[in-house]
Amino acid sequence: MTTLEIIAGGFLVLSSIIITIAVALQSNKGDGLTSAIMGTGGGAGGRERGKSTDEKLSTLTKYLTILFFIVTIAVNVVALIAQ
Repeated sequence: MTTLEIIAGGFLVLSSIIITIAVALQSNKGDGLTSAIMGTGGGAGGRERGKSTDEKLSTLTKYLTILFFIVTIAVNVVALIAQ
C-alpha cells in the first residue's frame, strides 16, 4: 500500500462515519415508502425562510456521499495504476 492509499482509506473511514452520523441525526420525514408509492401525505405547507437543521443535514449528507464516491473511485484508479 502506498501512502496515498492509506491516507485516502483513512478519509473514507472518516467520511463514512460522518455520513452515518448525519443520516442518524435527521428526523423521520414521512410515512416511508408506502407514502411515496401511494401518493399520500406530505402537503405543500408553508416553508420557512431559513434552512432548517434537517435541510442542512440533508445537504451535508448529499455532498459527503458524492465526495465519498469520488474518492473511492480515485483510490481504485490509483491502485490500478500503481500495479
